[in-house]
Amino acid sequence: EDQAHNVAFVILGGSLLWFGWSGFNGGSALAADGLAALALINSYQAAASCLVTWMMIERIFRKRWSAIGAVTGAVVGLVIITPAAGFVSTIGAFAMGIIGAMMVYPFFQFTSRIDDSLDTFPCHGISGFFGTMLTGCFAMDGGLFYGGGFKLLLAQFVASMAVAAYAAFMSTLIFLFIKFVMRTRVHKDW
Repeated sequence: EDQAHNVAFVILGGSLLWFGWSGFNGGSALAADGLAALALINSYQAAASCLVTWMMIERIFRKRWSAIGAVTGAVVGLVIITPAAGFVSTIGAFAMGIIGAMMVYPFFQFTSRIDDSLDTFPCHGISGFFGTMLTGCFAMDGGLFYGGGFKLLLAQFVASMAVAAYAAFMSTLIFLFIKFVMRTRVHKDW
């Protein structure tokens, strides 16, 4: 199993990321008002509930806690709440963190031939998708659990699929261009 080379740097990096995410989600309101405060509180709420849930899941399946797991859980929680930060209640953010951890954790267990040493796809791609779907459920205005029916949830799904298709297409084009002009893998003997 691959292990992190420097756990302290992982914790430092996760802390800096969490700090930066405060400005990202809180600043998305473009004002210092109640919406910005709600987005900031929800960001911390979802990250914390996802972190604790992630640690509990890790303890059940791996029989141990890990600092790397804690950082991963926090980042997954931040990604999950980002599309919903200003649109859900604090209880909704708490629930999104818990549900998101349970939905995303299994994707980290898959191994593939794709070179993704930082688990970027499950952490940001899968978590972003589930966060977008959970927004359709927990949004206070039009969410499934607030009497809005499936309209917002369906819109979130369609938008997620469109973004995924666009990202896959553009990433393929960029990769093919880079592969054409330079080596894309480090030589085995280096």
